[in-house]
Amino acid sequence: MEQKKVQIIPYLAFCDNCEEAVNTYLQAFGGEILHLSRYSEETCGGYTDRIGKVMHMEFHLGATRMSAGDNFEAGGANTHIKLMIHMDSKEEALHTISVLAEGGSILWPLQPHPKPDDGGCGSGTKDRFGYTWIITCPNPGKQ
Repeated sequence: MEQKKVQIIPYLAFCDNCEEAVNTYLQAFGGEILHLSRYSEETCGGYTDRIGKVMHMEFHLGATRMSAGDNFEAGGANTHIKLMIHMDSKEEALHTISVLAEGGSILWPLQPHPKPDDGGCGSGTKDRFGYTWIITCPNPGKQ
């Protein structure tokens, strides 16, 4: 089978706070919004509470292209996936963790991985939007 160049783009669903969430992620990781469309009177399907909410958003976090939108399906946002991001330094990792933890919770602090993977450190943070981020960086004690 011929290999095709495929880019997987994570699509995150939010409950009425997509724009706030993406702006938080841009503050934590850097990046930019590439596209933003909102529900209008014509596209809201008769649900006027959707007007002005995010229909679709595309953005970059580092070199990763992502998409998101406000979800109005029963059950709300599906936050069962975990997102893993590798930072270049402990300082960058700690900054990112502190931004994501505002209104959320640190599931485990930044600490060295167990052997034989102890060349890196990792932390888990559940943000206020319900997503779990695994933040990793090099272990400064092993450099």
